[in-house]
Amino acid sequence: MTVSSLDRVLAYVGSTGSTSISFILPGLFYYKISAPDSIHHQRLTKEDDDQYEQVSEDGLFVRATSATNALRTNMLRRLALALAIYGFLVMIVCLITNVFFVVAH
Repeated sequence: MTVSSLDRVLAYVGSTGSTSISFILPGLFYYKISAPDSIHHQRLTKEDDDQYEQVSEDGLFVRATSATNALRTNMLRRLALALAIYGFLVMIVCLITNVFFVVAH
């Protein structure tokens, strides 16, 4: 109600909302879901695990895991966290830029 120009409001909403939706939330969601002890991760990878299971001579299921799959998952988790951190940095830079441009004008 006390804002004289709508562009200032949109600048702050854009700098926080856009970076949250584009960078921060996807990175944090993937990092949280892909945690090995997460129930969501266990449900998502159940179909993948069924492909790797084989029956041994004793009739027991043996899971054939590969080191590259674990390396890939670990790398993707780190990249997702890096994306979230990058999003926080972009948000801070955008907010600081908005503060200085609003004060200057």
